[in-house]
Amino acid sequence: MEHVAITITIGPYSPETEEILVAELAGIGYEGFLSEDHSITAYIPAASFREFHLRIILDTYGVTKYSRKYIPEKNWNADLELRFNPVILEAGKGCSIRTTGNGSMVPVWPPVAYRLVIKPELSFGTGHHPTTFMMLESLLHMEQQGLIKNRKVLDLGTGTGILAILASKMGAAVPVHALDNDRHCVHSCRDNARRNRIAHKVNVLHGDASFIQSGRYGLIMANIHRNILISEMDTFARGLEPGGGDLLLSGFFTTA
Repeated sequence: MEHVAITITIGPYSPETEEILVAELAGIGYEGFLSEDHSITAYIPAASFREFHLRIILDTYGVTKYSRKYIPEKNWNADLELRFNPVILEAGKGCSIRTTGNGSMVPVWPPVAYRLVIKPELSFGTGHHPTTFMMLESLLHMEQQGLIKNRKVLDLGTGTGILAILASKMGAAVPVHALDNDRHCVHSCRDNARRNRIAHKVNVLHGDASFIQSGRYGLIMANIHRNILISEMDTFARGLEPGGGDLLLSGFFTTA
Protein backbone atom coordinates (compact mmCIF):
# COMPACT_ATOMS: atom_id res chain seq x y z
CA MET A 1 0.00 0.00 0.00
CA GLU A 2 1.38 3.39 -0.99
CA HIS A 3 1.59 6.02 1.76
CA VAL A 4 1.86 9.79 1.84
CA ALA A 5 4.41 11.38 4.19
CA ILE A 6 3.51 14.91 5.28
CA THR A 7 6.30 16.93 6.93
CA ILE A 8 4.93 19.88 8.88
CA THR A 9 7.10 22.73 10.15
CA ILE A 10 5.74 24.18 13.39
CA GLY A 11 6.51 27.83 13.88
CA PRO A 12 6.57 29.24 16.43
CA TYR A 13 7.20 25.82 17.94
CA SER A 14 5.75 24.52 21.18
CA PRO A 15 5.37 20.94 22.45
CA GLU A 16 1.69 21.67 23.06
CA THR A 17 1.09 22.60 19.41
CA GLU A 18 2.91 19.47 18.27
CA GLU A 19 0.81 17.30 20.57
CA ILE A 20 -2.43 18.87 19.36
CA LEU A 21 -1.49 18.42 15.70
CA VAL A 22 -0.63 14.75 16.21
CA ALA A 23 -3.94 14.16 18.00
CA GLU A 24 -5.90 15.92 15.26
CA LEU A 25 -4.09 14.08 12.45
CA ALA A 26 -4.53 10.72 14.17
CA GLY A 27 -8.23 11.48 14.27
CA ILE A 28 -8.42 11.62 10.46
CA GLY A 29 -6.43 8.49 9.73
CA TYR A 30 -2.72 9.32 10.04
CA GLU A 31 -0.95 6.22 11.34
CA GLY A 32 2.66 7.02 12.16
CA PHE A 33 4.52 10.08 13.43
CA LEU A 34 8.13 11.19 13.80
CA SER A 35 9.21 14.33 15.63
CA GLU A 36 12.40 16.13 14.60
CA ASP A 37 13.78 19.68 14.66
CA HIS A 38 10.53 21.54 15.35
CA SER A 39 8.69 19.54 12.72
CA ILE A 40 6.65 16.37 12.55
CA THR A 41 6.31 13.86 9.75
CA ALA A 42 2.95 12.11 9.59
CA TYR A 43 2.10 9.09 7.45
CA ILE A 44 -1.25 8.12 5.94
CA PRO A 45 -2.33 5.57 3.31
CA ALA A 46 -2.40 7.32 -0.05
CA ALA A 47 -5.98 6.18 -0.64
CA SER A 48 -7.06 8.01 2.53
CA PHE A 49 -5.13 11.24 1.95
CA ARG A 50 -7.27 14.35 1.44
CA GLU A 51 -5.35 17.61 1.26
CA PHE A 52 -8.51 19.55 2.05
CA HIS A 53 -8.84 17.81 5.43
CA LEU A 54 -5.16 18.40 6.16
CA ARG A 55 -5.46 22.09 5.34
CA ILE A 56 -8.42 22.54 7.68
CA ILE A 57 -6.35 21.27 10.61
CA LEU A 58 -3.21 23.22 9.71
CA ASP A 59 -5.15 26.45 9.14
CA THR A 60 -6.89 26.04 12.49
CA TYR A 61 -3.54 26.10 14.29
CA GLY A 62 -1.83 28.67 12.09
CA VAL A 63 0.54 26.25 10.36
CA THR A 64 1.45 27.28 6.82
CA LYS A 65 4.58 25.31 5.92
CA TYR A 66 4.44 21.65 4.97
CA SER A 67 5.63 19.28 2.27
CA ARG A 68 4.55 15.86 1.08
CA LYS A 69 5.97 12.86 -0.71
CA TYR A 70 4.59 9.52 -1.82
CA ILE A 71 6.25 6.38 -0.46
CA PRO A 72 5.80 2.97 -2.11
CA GLU A 73 4.93 0.19 0.31
CA LYS A 74 8.32 -1.48 -0.03
CA ASN A 75 10.08 1.71 1.11
CA TRP A 76 7.80 2.52 4.06
CA ASN A 77 9.82 0.92 6.85
CA ALA A 78 13.12 1.99 5.31
CA ASP A 79 11.97 5.61 5.23
CA LEU A 80 10.77 5.51 8.82
CA GLU A 81 13.90 3.81 10.15
CA LEU A 82 16.22 6.10 8.20
CA ARG A 83 14.73 9.08 10.03
CA PHE A 84 14.56 7.44 13.44
CA ASN A 85 16.93 9.25 15.80
CA PRO A 86 17.92 7.41 18.98
CA VAL A 87 16.21 8.56 22.18
CA ILE A 88 17.99 8.72 25.54
CA LEU A 89 16.19 9.41 28.82
CA GLU A 90 18.02 10.10 32.08
CA ALA A 91 21.49 8.76 31.32
CA GLY A 92 22.76 6.57 34.13
CA LYS A 93 19.41 5.41 35.50
CA GLY A 94 17.00 5.73 32.59
CA CYS A 95 16.61 4.10 29.20
CA SER A 96 17.71 4.38 25.60
CA ILE A 97 15.67 3.62 22.49
CA ARG A 98 17.02 2.87 19.06
CA THR A 99 15.79 1.15 15.94
CA THR A 100 17.30 -2.00 14.48
CA GLY A 101 19.61 -0.17 12.10
CA ASN A 102 20.90 2.92 13.89
CA GLY A 103 23.08 1.58 16.70
CA SER A 104 26.05 3.46 15.24
CA MET A 105 24.29 6.85 15.18
CA VAL A 106 25.35 7.57 18.79
CA PRO A 107 29.19 7.25 18.91
CA VAL A 108 29.20 6.35 22.61
CA TRP A 109 25.98 5.13 24.19
CA PRO A 110 25.70 6.51 27.73
CA PRO A 111 25.15 3.96 30.50
CA VAL A 112 21.45 3.41 31.16
CA ALA A 113 19.47 0.87 33.13
CA TYR A 114 17.33 -0.24 30.16
CA ARG A 115 18.10 -0.46 26.46
CA LEU A 116 15.19 -0.87 24.07
CA VAL A 117 15.30 -1.76 20.38
CA ILE A 118 12.17 -0.72 18.51
CA LYS A 119 11.26 -1.17 14.87
CA PRO A 120 8.64 1.55 14.34
CA GLU A 121 6.86 0.33 11.18
CA LEU A 122 3.33 1.82 11.07
CA SER A 123 2.82 1.76 14.81
CA PHE A 124 2.74 4.69 17.22
CA GLY A 125 5.35 4.77 19.97
CA THR A 126 9.01 5.53 19.34
CA GLY A 127 9.78 7.86 22.25
CA HIS A 128 10.01 10.94 20.02
CA HIS A 129 6.52 12.31 20.50
CA PRO A 130 6.04 14.36 23.69
CA THR A 131 3.23 12.16 25.04
CA THR A 132 5.26 8.96 24.63
CA PHE A 133 8.36 10.65 26.07
CA MET A 134 6.40 11.78 29.12
CA MET A 135 4.93 8.31 29.63
CA LEU A 136 8.44 6.82 29.54
CA GLU A 137 9.66 9.43 32.02
CA SER A 138 6.73 8.68 34.30
CA LEU A 139 7.49 4.96 34.23
CA LEU A 140 11.11 5.67 35.18
CA HIS A 141 10.01 7.85 38.09
CA MET A 142 7.47 5.26 39.24
CA GLU A 143 10.13 2.56 39.19
CA GLN A 144 12.37 4.68 41.40
CA GLN A 145 9.49 4.77 43.90
CA GLY A 146 9.04 0.99 43.77
CA LEU A 147 5.73 1.19 41.89
CA ILE A 148 6.47 -1.15 38.96
CA LYS A 149 8.16 -4.33 40.22
CA ASN A 150 5.81 -7.33 40.61
CA ARG A 151 2.70 -5.29 39.76
CA LYS A 152 0.15 -6.40 37.18
CA VAL A 153 0.38 -3.98 34.26
CA LEU A 154 -1.85 -3.25 31.24
CA ASP A 155 -0.74 -1.11 28.30
CA LEU A 156 -3.84 -0.06 26.34
CA GLY A 157 -3.19 1.15 22.80
CA THR A 158 0.26 -0.39 22.91
CA GLY A 159 1.37 0.53 19.36
CA THR A 160 5.00 -0.57 19.06
CA GLY A 161 4.81 -1.96 22.60
CA ILE A 162 7.42 0.46 23.91
CA LEU A 163 5.70 1.09 27.26
CA ALA A 164 4.82 -2.56 27.87
CA ILE A 165 8.37 -3.61 27.02
CA LEU A 166 9.91 -1.08 29.40
CA ALA A 167 7.51 -2.08 32.21
CA SER A 168 8.43 -5.73 31.67
CA LYS A 169 12.15 -4.97 31.77
CA MET A 170 11.53 -3.13 35.05
CA GLY A 171 10.21 -6.32 36.61
CA ALA A 172 6.44 -5.97 36.30
CA ALA A 173 4.45 -9.13 36.99
CA VAL A 174 4.45 -11.70 34.18
CA PRO A 175 2.78 -11.31 31.84
CA VAL A 176 2.42 -7.63 31.08
CA HIS A 177 -0.74 -7.26 28.99
CA ALA A 178 -0.29 -5.18 25.81
CA LEU A 179 -3.57 -4.40 24.05
CA ASP A 180 -4.37 -2.72 20.73
CA ASN A 181 -7.40 -2.66 18.44
CA ASP A 182 -5.17 -2.49 15.34
CA ARG A 183 -3.91 -5.89 14.21
CA HIS A 184 -0.84 -4.32 12.63
CA CYS A 185 0.11 -2.88 16.03
CA VAL A 186 -0.41 -6.29 17.63
CA HIS A 187 2.08 -7.83 15.19
CA SER A 188 4.49 -4.90 15.66
CA CYS A 189 4.40 -5.21 19.45
CA ARG A 190 5.03 -8.95 19.30
CA ASP A 191 7.98 -8.43 16.98
CA ASN A 192 9.46 -5.77 19.25
CA ALA A 193 8.99 -7.95 22.33
CA ARG A 194 11.01 -10.65 20.56
CA ARG A 195 13.70 -8.13 19.62
CA ASN A 196 14.04 -7.24 23.28
CA ARG A 197 14.06 -10.92 24.33
CA ILE A 198 10.97 -10.65 26.52
CA ALA A 199 8.31 -12.21 24.26
CA HIS A 200 7.55 -14.74 27.02
CA LYS A 201 6.86 -11.89 29.45
CA VAL A 202 4.46 -9.79 27.35
CA ASN A 203 1.02 -11.06 26.35
CA VAL A 204 0.00 -9.08 23.25
CA LEU A 205 -3.73 -9.06 22.54
CA HIS A 206 -6.05 -7.69 19.86
CA GLY A 207 -8.92 -5.78 21.47
CA ASP A 208 -10.11 -2.60 23.14
CA ALA A 209 -10.98 -1.33 26.60
CA SER A 210 -13.77 -3.90 26.93
CA PHE A 211 -10.99 -6.42 27.65
CA ILE A 212 -10.26 -4.80 30.99
CA GLN A 213 -11.41 -6.96 33.90
CA SER A 214 -12.52 -5.44 37.18
CA GLY A 215 -9.98 -5.20 39.96
CA ARG A 216 -7.14 -6.77 38.05
CA TYR A 217 -4.29 -4.28 37.53
CA GLY A 218 -1.93 -2.37 39.75
CA LEU A 219 -1.06 -0.11 36.80
CA ILE A 220 -3.00 0.75 33.66
CA MET A 221 -1.22 2.82 30.98
CA ALA A 222 -3.00 4.45 28.04
CA ASN A 223 -1.28 6.79 25.59
CA ILE A 224 -4.22 7.21 23.21
CA HIS A 225 -6.69 9.74 21.86
CA ARG A 226 -8.29 11.98 24.48
CA ASN A 227 -11.84 11.08 23.42
CA ILE A 228 -11.23 7.41 24.23
CA LEU A 229 -9.57 8.30 27.52
CA ILE A 230 -12.58 10.33 28.56
CA SER A 231 -15.20 7.82 27.42
CA GLU A 232 -13.44 4.87 29.10
CA MET A 233 -12.47 6.53 32.38
CA ASP A 234 -14.94 4.47 34.42
CA THR A 235 -13.64 1.29 32.77
CA PHE A 236 -10.08 2.21 33.70
CA ALA A 237 -11.08 2.90 37.30
CA ARG A 238 -12.86 -0.45 37.62
CA GLY A 239 -9.82 -2.23 36.20
CA LEU A 240 -7.56 -1.16 39.05
CA GLU A 241 -6.92 -3.40 42.04
CA PRO A 242 -9.24 -3.00 45.04
CA GLY A 243 -7.73 -0.58 47.49
CA GLY A 244 -5.95 1.41 44.82
CA GLY A 245 -3.80 1.27 41.73
CA ASP A 246 -2.15 3.71 39.37
CA LEU A 247 -3.60 5.08 36.15
CA LEU A 248 -1.03 6.59 33.78
CA LEU A 249 -2.70 8.50 30.94
CA SER A 250 -1.53 10.75 28.13
CA GLY A 251 -3.43 12.31 25.27
CA PHE A 252 -5.13 15.34 26.80
CA PHE A 253 -4.49 18.91 25.80
CA THR A 254 -5.86 22.20 27.05
CA THR A 255 -6.96 25.30 25.19
CA ALA A 256 -7.17 28.83 26.49
